[in-house]
Amino acid sequence: MKRVLTIVFFLMSLAACQASPDTADQNRDGRYGLNTYNTPEVVEELRYIEKNTKPVSPTPVKRVLITGSTAGIGQLTAKTLIKKGYKVVVHARNEKRAKDAGQDLPGAEAVVIGDLSAMDEVKRLAHQINALGNFDVIIHNAGVYHTTTDVIYQVNSLAPYVLTALVHKPKQLIYVSSNLHRGGRLKLESMKETTTDIDYNDSKLHILTLAKAVARKWPDVRSNGVRPGWVATRMGGSGAPDNLRSGYETLVWLVEGKDEATQTTGEFFFQKHVESDYNRIVDDVAAQDALLDAYFRATGVPFPKNQHVKGAYE
Repeated sequence: MKRVLTIVFFLMSLAACQASPDTADQNRDGRYGLNTYNTPEVVEELRYIEKNTKPVSPTPVKRVLITGSTAGIGQLTAKTLIKKGYKVVVHARNEKRAKDAGQDLPGAEAVVIGDLSAMDEVKRLAHQINALGNFDVIIHNAGVYHTTTDVIYQVNSLAPYVLTALVHKPKQLIYVSSNLHRGGRLKLESMKETTTDIDYNDSKLHILTLAKAVARKWPDVRSNGVRPGWVATRMGGSGAPDNLRSGYETLVWLVEGKDEATQTTGEFFFQKHVESDYNRIVDDVAAQDALLDAYFRATGVPFPKNQHVKGAYE
């Protein structure tokens, strides 16, 4: 079943390279990377946000960092929060993508740059982030699918752990996972500095287990996992069946924290509801601790002890 789902996921994503009938209109000002780093569906949503999202009153004081925010779900989340008036720092893989972000996301407070597939760059990125001060919310959104298993492991699993451990602790952490985590295994014995044995499903099991571990280790931080769904980003492919708007609006909803349902920790959300269908190993305390130990062995970065958390304006 896992193989069938993965094959279908891959075939659907190939459609991301196809233009819609409205391509010329969507690409009228050259923004948003139509059919290069964004699908027509994502571009349409970005234009919807640009037209319909207004600043909230009073002006929000929360400061937010989003990894992988130059395309797809991350960019849609960043765009919405910026338009609402939040202070948002976006993350780009390289200088070219940073330049794109400057054009696509006017109003962003800053852009930090780092390739999450290279551990030395991940560590430098942590220093860049810390140099900007404290954050109220950090969303670990960056992820890859159509690449080698070694890169998947580095970007989807090791990088968010190292950033969690090295960046000043925020008040809230959100980790983007996937329903495909249900078909994954922790494979702790394979977790070294590099490996070819950990696939996408495994990496998303790691990230949800990490979210649960952080919630337990840092009770003063709200730490939750989210699955946006199988949505029409370049990873998911044009025509993906889940609601794209619900995917990024769930992240925005958690950041804003106005609903009582958002004031929780150690949960897994889908479309603004707690998801009950997930791999229960993520709740196993021994498995959580074993994962943190494996991360330490693989990276040399220990998980920090709990300390007082500061918001952006403390």
